[in-house]
Amino acid sequence: MQDSVSPIKFYSLRFAFYILLLLITACTTASPGGTPEPIHVQYTFAAQPWLAKVDTCAGSNIVISVLRAADFQNPQSADLVIYVGQPDDPASYAYQIGTDALLVIVNPQNPIHNLTIAQVEGLFTGRIQTWKDVNGTATQVQAWVFPASDDVQQIFEHTILGGSPVTSTARLANSPDEMLQAIQKDVNAIGIITRRWNTGNVPVVFTGASSLPVLAIARSKPEGALAQILACLQK
Repeated sequence: MQDSVSPIKFYSLRFAFYILLLLITACTTASPGGTPEPIHVQYTFAAQPWLAKVDTCAGSNIVISVLRAADFQNPQSADLVIYVGQPDDPASYAYQIGTDALLVIVNPQNPIHNLTIAQVEGLFTGRIQTWKDVNGTATQVQAWVFPASDDVQQIFEHTILGGSPVTSTARLANSPDEMLQAIQKDVNAIGIITRRWNTGNVPVVFTGASSLPVLAIARSKPEGALAQILACLQK
Protein backbone atom coordinates (compact mmCIF):
# COMPACT_ATOMS: atom_id res chain seq x y z
CA MET A 1 0.00 0.00 0.00
CA GLN A 2 1.46 3.40 -1.08
CA ASP A 3 2.05 6.21 1.41
CA SER A 4 -0.11 9.32 0.99
CA VAL A 5 0.38 12.95 2.09
CA SER A 6 -2.41 14.27 4.21
CA PRO A 7 -4.30 17.35 2.83
CA ILE A 8 -3.17 19.47 5.81
CA LYS A 9 0.50 18.58 5.29
CA PHE A 10 0.21 19.16 1.52
CA TYR A 11 -1.26 22.67 1.88
CA SER A 12 1.33 23.54 4.53
CA LEU A 13 4.14 22.61 2.15
CA ARG A 14 2.57 24.58 -0.70
CA PHE A 15 2.13 27.64 1.55
CA ALA A 16 5.79 27.45 2.63
CA PHE A 17 6.85 27.23 -1.02
CA TYR A 18 4.90 30.39 -1.90
CA ILE A 19 6.44 32.29 1.03
CA LEU A 20 9.93 31.24 -0.10
CA LEU A 21 9.18 32.31 -3.67
CA LEU A 22 8.00 35.74 -2.52
CA LEU A 23 11.15 36.23 -0.46
CA ILE A 24 13.40 35.31 -3.41
CA THR A 25 11.50 37.68 -5.72
CA ALA A 26 11.75 40.55 -3.23
CA CYS A 27 15.48 40.07 -2.84
CA THR A 28 16.11 40.07 -6.57
CA THR A 29 13.92 43.06 -7.56
CA ALA A 30 14.39 45.54 -4.74
CA SER A 31 17.70 47.30 -4.31
CA PRO A 32 19.05 47.81 -0.80
CA GLY A 33 18.11 51.16 0.65
CA GLY A 34 15.97 52.06 -2.38
CA THR A 35 18.86 53.17 -4.62
CA PRO A 36 17.59 56.00 -6.88
CA GLU A 37 17.70 55.90 -10.66
CA PRO A 38 20.93 57.27 -12.18
CA ILE A 39 21.01 60.86 -13.46
CA HIS A 40 21.67 60.92 -17.23
CA VAL A 41 23.68 63.95 -18.42
CA GLN A 42 24.64 65.02 -21.93
CA TYR A 43 27.39 67.61 -22.36
CA THR A 44 29.56 69.28 -24.99
CA PHE A 45 33.34 69.62 -24.89
CA ALA A 46 32.99 73.25 -23.80
CA ALA A 47 30.71 72.19 -20.93
CA GLN A 48 33.01 69.38 -19.76
CA PRO A 49 34.70 71.50 -17.03
CA TRP A 50 31.36 71.59 -15.18
CA LEU A 51 31.07 67.81 -14.91
CA ALA A 52 33.18 67.70 -11.75
CA LYS A 53 30.70 70.00 -10.03
CA VAL A 54 27.79 67.88 -11.30
CA ASP A 55 29.37 64.82 -9.70
CA THR A 56 29.94 66.72 -6.45
CA CYS A 57 26.38 68.04 -6.36
CA ALA A 58 24.98 64.57 -7.16
CA GLY A 59 26.25 63.18 -3.85
CA SER A 60 25.24 59.53 -3.58
CA ASN A 61 23.31 59.66 -6.88
CA ILE A 62 24.96 57.93 -9.82
CA VAL A 63 25.67 60.22 -12.80
CA ILE A 64 25.97 58.76 -16.30
CA SER A 65 27.57 61.35 -18.62
CA VAL A 66 27.58 61.22 -22.41
CA LEU A 67 29.57 63.57 -24.68
CA ARG A 68 27.54 64.91 -27.59
CA ALA A 69 28.06 67.76 -30.04
CA ALA A 70 25.66 70.66 -29.63
CA ASP A 71 23.67 69.72 -32.75
CA PHE A 72 23.13 66.17 -31.47
CA GLN A 73 22.05 66.85 -27.91
CA ASN A 74 18.52 65.80 -27.03
CA PRO A 75 16.94 66.98 -23.76
CA GLN A 76 14.22 64.34 -24.18
CA SER A 77 16.73 61.50 -23.80
CA ALA A 78 18.61 62.90 -20.79
CA ASP A 79 17.78 64.32 -17.40
CA LEU A 80 20.16 67.23 -17.97
CA VAL A 81 21.88 68.73 -21.00
CA ILE A 82 24.82 71.04 -20.24
CA TYR A 83 25.47 73.55 -22.97
CA VAL A 84 27.59 76.70 -23.43
CA GLY A 85 25.77 79.59 -25.07
CA GLN A 86 22.13 80.11 -25.90
CA PRO A 87 20.45 77.32 -27.93
CA ASP A 88 18.29 78.40 -30.88
CA ASP A 89 15.33 76.63 -29.34
CA PRO A 90 15.91 76.57 -25.55
CA ALA A 91 13.78 74.25 -23.45
CA SER A 92 11.35 75.66 -20.90
CA TYR A 93 13.44 74.38 -18.00
CA ALA A 94 16.86 75.96 -18.59
CA TYR A 95 18.99 77.04 -15.64
CA GLN A 96 22.20 79.08 -15.79
CA ILE A 97 24.95 77.40 -13.78
CA GLY A 98 27.91 79.56 -14.76
CA THR A 99 29.57 81.72 -17.41
CA ASP A 100 32.48 81.34 -19.77
CA ALA A 101 34.28 83.41 -22.42
CA LEU A 102 35.47 82.90 -25.98
CA LEU A 103 39.21 83.44 -26.51
CA VAL A 104 41.33 83.76 -29.65
CA ILE A 105 44.77 82.24 -29.12
CA VAL A 106 48.10 82.14 -30.98
CA ASN A 107 51.43 80.35 -30.68
CA PRO A 108 53.73 81.58 -27.86
CA GLN A 109 56.38 82.54 -30.47
CA ASN A 110 53.97 84.80 -32.37
CA PRO A 111 54.92 88.48 -31.80
CA ILE A 112 51.27 89.58 -32.00
CA HIS A 113 49.81 90.50 -28.62
CA ASN A 114 46.43 92.01 -29.47
CA LEU A 115 43.96 91.82 -32.33
CA THR A 116 40.80 93.77 -33.13
CA ILE A 117 37.53 92.04 -33.96
CA ALA A 118 37.97 93.11 -37.60
CA GLN A 119 41.43 91.54 -37.72
CA VAL A 120 40.17 88.32 -36.15
CA GLU A 121 37.36 88.18 -38.69
CA GLY A 122 39.84 88.72 -41.52
CA LEU A 123 42.27 86.06 -40.28
CA PHE A 124 39.60 83.38 -39.96
CA THR A 125 37.71 84.13 -43.18
CA GLY A 126 40.87 84.34 -45.33
CA ARG A 127 40.53 88.04 -46.07
CA ILE A 128 43.87 88.44 -44.23
CA GLN A 129 46.27 85.71 -45.29
CA THR A 130 49.64 86.71 -43.81
CA TRP A 131 50.66 87.89 -40.36
CA LYS A 132 52.39 90.88 -41.96
CA ASP A 133 48.95 92.43 -42.56
CA VAL A 134 48.45 92.65 -38.78
CA ASN A 135 51.99 93.87 -37.97
CA GLY A 136 53.47 90.41 -37.72
CA THR A 137 55.85 88.38 -39.86
CA ALA A 138 55.48 87.78 -43.59
CA THR A 139 54.29 84.20 -43.09
CA GLN A 140 51.05 82.46 -44.01
CA VAL A 141 48.30 82.37 -41.38
CA GLN A 142 47.03 78.92 -40.40
CA ALA A 143 43.57 79.11 -38.85
CA TRP A 144 42.19 76.30 -36.68
CA VAL A 145 38.49 75.84 -35.98
CA PHE A 146 36.09 73.34 -34.42
CA PRO A 147 33.45 71.28 -36.30
CA ALA A 148 30.33 73.18 -37.35
CA SER A 149 28.28 71.18 -34.83
CA ASP A 150 30.37 72.46 -31.90
CA ASP A 151 28.70 75.03 -29.63
CA VAL A 152 31.86 77.18 -29.39
CA GLN A 153 32.28 77.21 -33.16
CA GLN A 154 28.66 78.29 -33.60
CA ILE A 155 29.12 81.12 -31.10
CA PHE A 156 32.35 82.22 -32.81
CA GLU A 157 30.80 82.31 -36.28
CA HIS A 158 27.75 84.20 -35.02
CA THR A 159 29.40 86.77 -32.74
CA ILE A 160 32.81 87.29 -34.41
CA LEU A 161 32.48 86.30 -38.05
CA GLY A 162 28.96 87.67 -38.41
CA GLY A 163 27.84 84.56 -40.24
CA SER A 164 30.70 84.62 -42.77
CA PRO A 165 32.22 81.21 -43.56
CA VAL A 166 35.68 80.31 -42.31
CA THR A 167 38.50 80.13 -44.84
CA SER A 168 38.73 76.92 -46.86
CA THR A 169 42.32 76.50 -45.66
CA ALA A 170 41.26 76.26 -41.99
CA ARG A 171 42.17 73.05 -40.23
CA LEU A 172 39.84 71.15 -37.95
CA ALA A 173 40.40 70.41 -34.25
CA ASN A 174 37.96 67.83 -32.89
CA SER A 175 38.44 68.76 -29.24
CA PRO A 176 39.85 71.57 -27.07
CA ASP A 177 42.91 69.41 -26.38
CA GLU A 178 43.57 69.06 -30.11
CA MET A 179 43.12 72.81 -30.54
CA LEU A 180 45.65 73.65 -27.83
CA GLN A 181 48.20 71.16 -29.15
CA ALA A 182 47.83 72.45 -32.71
CA ILE A 183 48.38 76.07 -31.68
CA GLN A 184 51.39 75.19 -29.52
CA LYS A 185 53.10 73.30 -32.37
CA ASP A 186 52.72 75.86 -35.17
CA VAL A 187 54.11 79.40 -34.85
CA ASN A 188 51.72 80.59 -37.59
CA ALA A 189 48.59 79.07 -36.06
CA ILE A 190 45.57 80.90 -34.66
CA GLY A 191 42.59 79.26 -32.98
CA ILE A 192 39.75 79.58 -30.50
CA ILE A 193 39.14 78.16 -27.04
CA THR A 194 36.95 78.84 -24.04
CA ARG A 195 38.37 80.38 -20.88
CA ARG A 196 37.71 77.23 -18.82
CA TRP A 197 39.81 75.19 -21.26
CA ASN A 198 42.68 77.67 -21.47
CA THR A 199 45.78 76.17 -19.87
CA GLY A 200 47.73 79.43 -19.89
CA ASN A 201 50.35 78.00 -22.25
CA VAL A 202 49.15 80.04 -25.24
CA PRO A 203 48.74 83.82 -25.50
CA VAL A 204 45.24 85.28 -25.70
CA VAL A 205 45.08 88.00 -28.36
CA PHE A 206 41.34 88.66 -28.33
CA THR A 207 38.44 88.04 -25.96
CA GLY A 208 34.93 87.87 -27.37
CA ALA A 209 31.58 86.95 -25.85
CA SER A 210 33.01 87.43 -22.37
CA SER A 211 29.85 86.36 -20.49
CA LEU A 212 28.67 83.24 -22.27
CA PRO A 213 25.95 81.52 -20.24
CA VAL A 214 26.49 77.90 -19.26
CA LEU A 215 23.07 76.25 -19.14
CA ALA A 216 21.71 73.07 -17.59
CA ILE A 217 18.56 72.14 -19.50
CA ALA A 218 16.05 69.68 -18.03
CA ARG A 219 13.46 67.78 -20.04
CA SER A 220 10.75 68.43 -17.44
CA LYS A 221 10.25 70.39 -14.25
CA PRO A 222 13.04 69.20 -11.92
CA GLU A 223 11.94 67.37 -8.79
CA GLY A 224 13.58 65.40 -6.03
CA ALA A 225 17.28 64.65 -6.49
CA LEU A 226 17.44 66.49 -9.82
CA ALA A 227 16.07 69.69 -8.26
CA GLN A 228 18.65 69.43 -5.48
CA ILE A 229 21.47 68.95 -7.97
CA LEU A 230 20.39 72.00 -9.98
CA ALA A 231 20.13 74.13 -6.83
CA CYS A 232 23.67 73.08 -5.92
CA LEU A 233 24.97 73.83 -9.43
CA GLN A 234 23.57 77.35 -9.28
CA LYS A 235 25.42 78.24 -6.08
